[in-house]
Amino acid sequence: MIFIYIFTVSVLSSLIFKRSIWNPLNTNFKWFYLIFIPFALELFVVLKNPGDISGYLTSVAYIILAIFCLVNWHVKGFPLVTAGVLSNSLVVLVNGGKMPVSSRTLVLAGLPSNMIDAKHVFMGGKTLLPFLADMIPINFLNLHYACSVGDLMVYTGLFLIFYLNAPNKLKEKKGRCS
Repeated sequence: MIFIYIFTVSVLSSLIFKRSIWNPLNTNFKWFYLIFIPFALELFVVLKNPGDISGYLTSVAYIILAIFCLVNWHVKGFPLVTAGVLSNSLVVLVNGGKMPVSSRTLVLAGLPSNMIDAKHVFMGGKTLLPFLADMIPINFLNLHYACSVGDLMVYTGLFLIFYLNAPNKLKEKKGRCS
């Protein structure tokens, strides 16, 4: 759901500031096929809850996503997405392939305090790097979830990808008149 909001805000910003809408097919992505693997793995983990191997699958998904981000560092906006993905990858990898979340954050986000899925684990005394975990409650515009600092970097980076990679209509018109 958050990705729909990011896309909508990006499109509206592009229209307000007289930019064209970004077309990802006109962007010089490298290894574009890699992006589908982490999403398929994450979807499998969430929908099927494969038990003991869910942490391994989530870890592999984050590693592949980090590789995709690193090879696309040159695309405007990707450095911030990469920083967020690396932050999330680090906390997930050091916590057994699961993102730690606090029950207090879930309550502040408008969710039940015991709501957990196969990708998450409740924070405890042995949680490593808790400041990178899902500690930020989101509870607005019908969005109810916990996110991390890494997530916020990814969301901001995605907005920048949509916005900064869109051609500027004003520059194009000036270039044609000259």
